[in-house]
Amino acid sequence: MKKMNLILAFSIILALLASAGAWAQPAQPTQPAQPTLPGTGPGAAAPKPRMGMQYDPKNLEIVSGEVTQVQARGRRGKSLNLLVKTDKETLLILIGPASFLEQQKLTLAAGDKVEIKGTRIQHPNQTLLIAGELKKGSQVVKLRDDQGKPLWPPQGPQPPQGPQKKMPIENK
Repeated sequence: MKKMNLILAFSIILALLASAGAWAQPAQPTQPAQPTLPGTGPGAAAPKPRMGMQYDPKNLEIVSGEVTQVQARGRRGKSLNLLVKTDKETLLILIGPASFLEQQKLTLAAGDKVEIKGTRIQHPNQTLLIAGELKKGSQVVKLRDDQGKPLWPPQGPQPPQGPQKKMPIENK
């Protein structure tokens, strides 16, 4: 009986120690909700498939309106999104890398009147428009080619292309 009590006590202590880590987690602070790109908040998984891959050049629409907010997201604000108020709705527009717009000498700010040609997609949290062309005043910036492929250079590290050469090893 003593042996059974000892095993039971040891099992209880082991279970308490194993679950102590879960009890020690700090409370997460709550923050007010802001309109941002879905799937980018803390702990959120990236949407599958990638949104840029959902661009459909056969299903384009044009929206016009006023920019109410310019959002830079990603590391160092690489990607640019706009909130645009149209006659019917306020729409989140996915533009592309901020550096690409800088190269095109296009700046965007709240209050700008814009016209965007793109593909509307339904994300679980909201409707988005992936931009293929952006017009501000008389300036037009084409963001994607006729097949929907982005016109900006690839961002971040890229996988090697083609067969890999082996480097000779020198013995000294």
